[in-house]
Amino acid sequence: MKKKILMLTLLISAFTVAAQNKRNLAREAKNKKIAADFFIVFYNDKNMEKAKKMMHPDFINHHPYSGKGIEATVSAVQEHLFGKFPDFKVSIKRIAAEGDLVWIQSYTQDFPGDHGKMSMDIWRLRGGLIAEHWDIIQDIPNDITPSSMH
Repeated sequence: MKKKILMLTLLISAFTVAAQNKRNLAREAKNKKIAADFFIVFYNDKNMEKAKKMMHPDFINHHPYSGKGIEATVSAVQEHLFGKFPDFKVSIKRIAAEGDLVWIQSYTQDFPGDHGKMSMDIWRLRGGLIAEHWDIIQDIPNDITPSSMH
């Protein structure tokens, strides 16, 4: 009986492993490039017209107070971020991808000389366009060297 259970377990495990999706590393590399390009166009270049063309028509932003959709997100960022901090900039520190998700860790500064923040943005891509966004932002304490958090 124990042998039958063991054989059945091994058989089920083999089918489970075989049924898992294989990662498409070329697609993930392309997604990382698309997300990184968008990130720079949107936050550093502040080229909203180009950024909008890089966003999926059904774009969803999960950042608080950003609104839903492309226009609401652009308006919120222009008003609440660039309106208050016209010299805001980001520097990508790490980027990773799995499937249609891309994670970007970045160092942000609201103005030149700002001690800064670390953020993690998660982007979902659909059809080569930015379709969804989540983020987490952490202030860097004044007694910590920013580079120690990169």
